[in-house]
Amino acid sequence: YNRENDLIKKQLEEEGVTLIRILESSIKNGFVNLQWENGQTQVLFDEAAKAPHIDYVMLVDSAGLRQLYDQMEDRGPNINHFKLSKHQDTIISHISRNSGNEYIFNVIKPLSPYLISDTTHGSHSLETVQKAERWNEMASGKFIVTGLKMDELKDAQKEDVRRAVISAVILLILGSASLYFLFVVQNYYLINNTLKSLESYTANVVNSMPNGLISLDSDGRITTVNQNAANLLGLSFSKVKGKRLDEVMKECDLKNTLLPTSDIYERQMECHLNDGRIIPVSTTSSLLKDENGDVIGKVIILRDLRDIKTLEKKIERSERLASLGRMAAGIAHEIRNPLSSIKGFAQYFHKKFKPGSEDSNYALVMVNEVDRLNRVIQDLLNFAKPQEAKFKKLNILNVIEHTLKLMESDLREKNVTVIKEFDENIPEIAADGDMIVQALLNIFINAIEAMEKEARLTINIVAENKGINIFIKDSGKGIAKADLRKIFDPFFTLKSGGTGLGLAIVYRIVENHHGEIEVKSEQGKGTTFRIYLPEKQS
Repeated sequence: YNRENDLIKKQLEEEGVTLIRILESSIKNGFVNLQWENGQTQVLFDEAAKAPHIDYVMLVDSAGLRQLYDQMEDRGPNINHFKLSKHQDTIISHISRNSGNEYIFNVIKPLSPYLISDTTHGSHSLETVQKAERWNEMASGKFIVTGLKMDELKDAQKEDVRRAVISAVILLILGSASLYFLFVVQNYYLINNTLKSLESYTANVVNSMPNGLISLDSDGRITTVNQNAANLLGLSFSKVKGKRLDEVMKECDLKNTLLPTSDIYERQMECHLNDGRIIPVSTTSSLLKDENGDVIGKVIILRDLRDIKTLEKKIERSERLASLGRMAAGIAHEIRNPLSSIKGFAQYFHKKFKPGSEDSNYALVMVNEVDRLNRVIQDLLNFAKPQEAKFKKLNILNVIEHTLKLMESDLREKNVTVIKEFDENIPEIAADGDMIVQALLNIFINAIEAMEKEARLTINIVAENKGINIFIKDSGKGIAKADLRKIFDPFFTLKSGGTGLGLAIVYRIVENHHGEIEVKSEQGKGTTFRIYLPEKQS
């Protein structure tokens, strides 16, 4: 706007200077034939002032007094304050208002002298030179003033100002809208990132839950399944999302774990999985409600009870074994004293009767049977009151080799091939060597008795989970599935003449070493025992 204003002023100044030069030239050239006071100069001023864009034209002296002017003399400006005597060689321009309160652009230019150089002085007539000198004398201290109308320019300036204001307002609106848009976009990305972070955090929390979680919508369709629930139920979230729970879990009645009248409902149940497995679970169900209290879905939390059920069975077994042990200890104590007397009398009669006689043989049978009963009683006592384990560092490989050497004659008798598969770098463990040997002997004896001649006994030792796993596999006749859960019970035996205490003692020894023992068997294909012993005893 300022640049355009400067250009307008420059244009008006050039226009005014041009008009003044034309007037001045006309006056100079006519001065040869006309006197200064001649009315033709007045006519020239009057005609020039008739132009539509010219307000007035006048001739003034250095004091600002008018010497010659057009007919509209009342429109001229007051130029006394300019002190024109100081501007003999310069052009002055300024803006003022006329009597009609219109903006006028004034251009004031001093009259130029009529120059006749010394070199050309002789080429002019004397009369011409005299008139030129007279002109210079008369023009000295005189100024031509022209006033140019600025109405159109002012209107154009106002229009430019109006357009500039409109443009500024538009730019302000656009800028504000842009800033608001940037603010909205920034907030959108901030909220979006916050929501993504919250969603990711929530997903991580849900997937990190130790229990399984399933959420359903109001139609009973699956919306969320965390990783633990997927692993527990054998599901894939990508395949079950959006499906009804009763369609996905056809055999497990999870849909009705929530009673219609209950906000929270807990129960234990056996869940029949799609792959045929049956697992005990504890379910906690709750209703999802919106801010108005309307039900929008359900949440089911699943807890795997297999470990708890196993622990409960172990505790029940331990309590039952403890009761049996106390009873066995009492019975053994009461039987042992009479057996000592019976054995003493049997030995007395064996010596009294003639050697080789029938009575002597009966007495010897009595002695042997008493010895067998004593062994059973000793087993009962070992089971009821096992010795306190004396833990020390030992190499399990040496223990295995020592136990096999003790069984060497039995292995040779049935021509059993022993296959050893030992991992490298088997760590030493803290254990009671005598107890471990006793446990291994009982398992080896059972394995040899269960196998026919030319059988195989495989012993595999694997380092695992800060301890070792000992796998003992035979190629015997195996154990029926119905008998597997009872083989560690006292007095349960599948051998004629057996006491049923051997594996019960093995179980007690492993238990005293804070280990684990389990058995897998298939009839006709053999039996495998797994004994886990920790590397350190807490």
